Amino acid sequence: MKKLALLLPIALIIFSCGKHATSSSSTATSPATTPVVATVSPEESVFRTVCSKCHGLGKADPSRHTVDEWVKIVDDMQRKKGGNQFTDDQKTQILIYINARAKK
Repeated sequence: MKKLALLLPIALIIFSCGKHATSSSSTATSPATTPVVATVSPEESVFRTVCSKCHGLGKADPSRHTVDEWVKIVDDMQRKKGGNQFTDDQKTQILIYINARAKK
């Protein structure tokens, strides 16, 4: 009976220490705690920022037109409202982004 009285507290201590160590280590390495960061190219960033001002992100779909059609469309968009819709550098970045995704 004395042996059982001594073993029970020891078993409880070992059990509780083991459980605590397991739960804290699994929390520290959980993939849910790792943030996911999406990478956006500079060209995509300009495309999203500039084109979404008028068209929204869902409407400006590069696969709707060919490369040649997009050059004319982007030229027309730049000339609207006095030609100050976006800069020539932004136009170049937009066309780089679109041309990689245009209809073939």
